[in-house]
Amino acid sequence: MKPHKIISGLAALALGSCLALLPAVARAGEGAPRTLSASQVQVKIEGQSTLHGWEVSAGAATITATVVGGRGGLFKEISGGGLKGLDLKVAVDSLKSTEGGGMDKNMHKALESDKFPTISFSMKNYELKGLNVTAYGKLNIHGQAQAVTLTALLDAKDGVSAKGSYPLLMSGFGVKPPVMMFGTVRVADRVTILYSFKLND
Repeated sequence: MKPHKIISGLAALALGSCLALLPAVARAGEGAPRTLSASQVQVKIEGQSTLHGWEVSAGAATITATVVGGRGGLFKEISGGGLKGLDLKVAVDSLKSTEGGGMDKNMHKALESDKFPTISFSMKNYELKGLNVTAYGKLNIHGQAQAVTLTALLDAKDGVSAKGSYPLLMSGFGVKPPVMMFGTVRVADRVTILYSFKLND
């Protein structure tokens, strides 16, 4: 075989090897998935009754999230689509109202906390425009999972914080609004879930 053909063959082989390695190099540049820590997790539910407004706060709410990126800063990674998963879980028995024991008992009964101890949201994907994020996923309440679209406003100072709200009908998840005081006090079907949290690298 002529020398120039040997050289051409070696060059083609080297080029092919380099091209084959490009996807791996790209993945290496992204970095491995990292689990983020979450702090300041708050979940509240606000509603109305025939007497007045009420509020419920979750004493046990947790968030798990993972991100993939080149470590150019957490907000930059999220902006580039690097947030690959986010799950929120709330223990139903940890929900406490401003009304005290009676309201809490009726609320836990309506949510059937013994059968369905957890309220959860699992994000599938998201879009970010500026500091406004739209997350698509499934919300599970009372054992019924439904596709929802949640929105939040981000703050990129010292980590990434998110704050938003989502209105819903309890009956839409098979929950019968609580009735108290022998039917004289009725809780309105429509409630608003308020959520906020901070993600840290």
